[in-house]
This record gives sequence, structure tokens and C-alpha cells, in this order.
Amino acid sequence: MKLKQIVLSCGLALSLAATGLVADERLDLTDSNDAYKAMLRLVGDLNGAPVFKDWDATIFMALPGEKPEPIIRTIGFNAGKMIPKDDGSYEWVTREVSYYVDLKTGEITETWFNPVTEQTVCVLQVANDPVSNVFPAPAQDGSNPMAFFTSFDVMGDVAALRWDIPLKYPNPLSPEEFPKESTGDTYIASEHFFFFARTEDLTDPSSTSTPTHYAWARTGPWLPWMMLADTPGHLIYSGHGRKYDSFDDLSEQLKSYTLKHFPEYVTAPDSFYQPNETSWTYYAKMKRANKLPECK
Repeated sequence: MKLKQIVLSCGLALSLAATGLVADERLDLTDSNDAYKAMLRLVGDLNGAPVFKDWDATIFMALPGEKPEPIIRTIGFNAGKMIPKDDGSYEWVTREVSYYVDLKTGEITETWFNPVTEQTVCVLQVANDPVSNVFPAPAQDGSNPMAFFTSFDVMGDVAALRWDIPLKYPNPLSPEEFPKESTGDTYIASEHFFFFARTEDLTDPSSTSTPTHYAWARTGPWLPWMMLADTPGHLIYSGHGRKYDSFDDLSEQLKSYTLKHFPEYVTAPDSFYQPNETSWTYYAKMKRANKLPECK
């Protein structure tokens, strides 16, 4: 090969490497280690910077034999941070708020008219801290404890990641202590997340955080503040959201309400701690402390 051709070939290779377009340098989403890295970058930022995921969901009331009807919206966000561990795993430390919105006015509401009991009840907004977990890394033998959460479906220039999370555990609100709020001894629900991102972004070896949009669906019991106890039926949530780099990028409605009522949620936690908070444990804590909101 002539000297000029060698120089040009080397220059092209260096240029491709600089732009992250060398094929063997990009992440392989079928490889367990690469898929793990891609999932972490989709969820958070490997640089350790806080990321924010918002949502806007409509909540439907599903009564036996009836067509599900929309009854209220919920808007909120999660503030999370990735913390690397020496064994290659990551701690995902987060806190989240979610506020209930009147379907007609579009405003965050403090009350809700229950169409079953025909009574107005006080709303308890969501303020869960922490909502954290650990993402264990693939093992040396190639086994991947996170395989279910790292199974990407590549569809050309777009890739999807689906998380289906069925839940069943003892209800934090026992019927004995919370007769008006408890739906029974066992809490049963199901969460479903559908993340979407550009394949090029997901496989970029130089990226620490991947932009994503996602859909969220959920089925679950009546919320404690609805005062529906063991009334037959359940709730269906249908929503969507996206990932942001800053609290400032969230909607003005979310920012203003958070700054006024939950200012500590403007960023993610700095360390891992548990037990995790849920709407049910938070309700129990607030009621036992006599801090439930009063209807105005």
C-alpha cells in the first residue's frame, strides 16, 4: 500500500473512533455486560449526576361489571443517582413525589369526590423517600442476575426495554388498624415500564447517560385516602414520561408545587438507605403521627 493510502486509512480510522462509529467499539445489546451498561445509562447517569424522570398518568376506576372510568390524574417525578460499588454493581438511590390532578381543571387538587360513597375525601400527595435498589453486575461465569431487566428489543434505529413487575406482599395497612383504608391483608399490584431510546444512543461507548422516553402502566388496589376499604374493584394507571438532566427542566407546575411543599425532593439522595417508602407506608406513617391533611 502506498504511503498516501496508509495515511488516509489511518486518518479515517482515527476519525471514526473519535465519533464512536467503529463497529467493534459500540455496545452489543445481546451481550450481558454491554446490555447491563446500556440499562444503567438508560436509567441514570454513570457520572453520578442526578437525573429526573417525570410522568403524567390518568387513573381509571374499574368496578366489577362496569366500564373503567377516568377519575383523576397524577403527575410527578423521580430524582435518582447511580452510585458504583467495588464489585461492579450499582446502587440506584432515588426519591419521588407525585401529585393528584383534577381532570377538569388541570390543577393539583387536595380533595377528591368519591363516586362510590358520594363523599369528598382528602387527598394525600405522594412523597416517597427512599425508593432505591441495587443493580447487581453480571457474574464472571457470564450469568446475569439482571437478565430480565436488560433484555433489549432492537427495532432498527429504535430499541425498547420492557420491565414487568408483579407485586404481592403483606399489606402495610392492616384491616384491623385501618378498617376504612385497607383493601385486605395482602397488597397485590402490577407495574409495567416500556423504555424507548435511539439504538445509536444506547450503543454509544462514550455516553454516560442515554436520553429516553417511556410509557408506564399499573394495576393496583384503591389508594388509602379513597376510603374504599374492601370495595370490589381496582385502579388502572396509564401514563408516560421522559428523562431530564435537571430539576429545572421539569414542568412549571411540578417545580412550583415541589418547591413550596417538598423542597428536599429537588435532587436525589447522596447515599443508599432503606426501607423503601410507598404510598401505603407513607399513609400509615402520616396517620400514626396525626399529620394527614385536612379537607378545606
